[in-house]
Amino acid sequence: MPAMQAIRLFAPGDMRIVEMPRPQPGPHEVLCRVARVGMCGTDYAIYTGEASFVKSGDVRFPLTLGHEWSALVEETGEGVTRFGPGDRVIGDTGVACGHCNECLLGRYPRCDRAQAVGTVNAWDGAYAEYILMPERHLFPLPPPVSLDNGAMVEPAATALYAVQKAGVQIGDTVLVQGSGPIGILAAKLAKLSGASIVFITGRKEIKLRRALDFGIDAAINTTRESVSGVLRQRVPGGKVDRLIEASGSVELFNESLDLVQPGGAMSVVAFYDRPAEGFDIDRFVFSDITLVAVPGSLGMYPPILSLMAAGLLDASFLITERAPLFAAPDILPRLKENAEGRIKVMLEGAEKPGE
Repeated sequence: MPAMQAIRLFAPGDMRIVEMPRPQPGPHEVLCRVARVGMCGTDYAIYTGEASFVKSGDVRFPLTLGHEWSALVEETGEGVTRFGPGDRVIGDTGVACGHCNECLLGRYPRCDRAQAVGTVNAWDGAYAEYILMPERHLFPLPPPVSLDNGAMVEPAATALYAVQKAGVQIGDTVLVQGSGPIGILAAKLAKLSGASIVFITGRKEIKLRRALDFGIDAAINTTRESVSGVLRQRVPGGKVDRLIEASGSVELFNESLDLVQPGGAMSVVAFYDRPAEGFDIDRFVFSDITLVAVPGSLGMYPPILSLMAAGLLDASFLITERAPLFAAPDILPRLKENAEGRIKVMLEGAEKPGE
């Protein structure tokens, strides 16, 4: 049986490059040769064991991380009709069972036997030479969309879901808390959705400058400026219509309630390493604020791919570092070190057999 190399996480802090059998595609399955993998903060949190879903036991070891990826089709199983060898593809962040009533109706996120790619109850992810995916969970990359942008579709799709769930409309004022990849992408997509002015907050000047270069209206460095003070100078009432919390900071989450107009909305697109103690539920209720959770990128791949194909969104602009795929065990433990200007690390796999 053909073998492949994969980067397996056996326990928090225990990541190894191993040789294992190369997956063989069964009926309606596609074997993909990994070309790009984005390193995500969730990968880091699972590696360190800090993620709440590691502590809860929802992450089962060993597993292969990697849920932001693009690839080329290597081999197809019986019955595959939409893809052939050499096609450029990306994949969903979850794999449903394909047999239950919800799956038969095409409602894959509702499948109670679904596995998340490279995270919770994991379907093995893309920190490997190859990833196996059911055909139903693959999307073709349009010709204008690069492999780099393909691997950025997942964070962009998650960001778009946050923008849509916050209800951003033409003319709205929007504040995005957090200047990581999803925060910057959410700010850009809020602008593309018609927001009149979009603010983004962060602590790293290099990241905030990158956000401004990406087309965001205003950046607030929270080490030097008061968010509420800036808003009082720039928007009526000193509060925004929509807020997207992408920082993962409990303190910023709690403070955000004071920055949203009564009757406004706030979407939360981050994971937190502890409960949000101190959340003022009475102020939240009294202010008539809509609070919504954003767990992923449900249904957002097609519109993101359309924006990329039309030249309206180049998410590869956020790639600040590149490395070979199998450098991941060296880079991931240090992902938060010297991260002054680090936004997205892109790992590069082989684009052709034998590379």
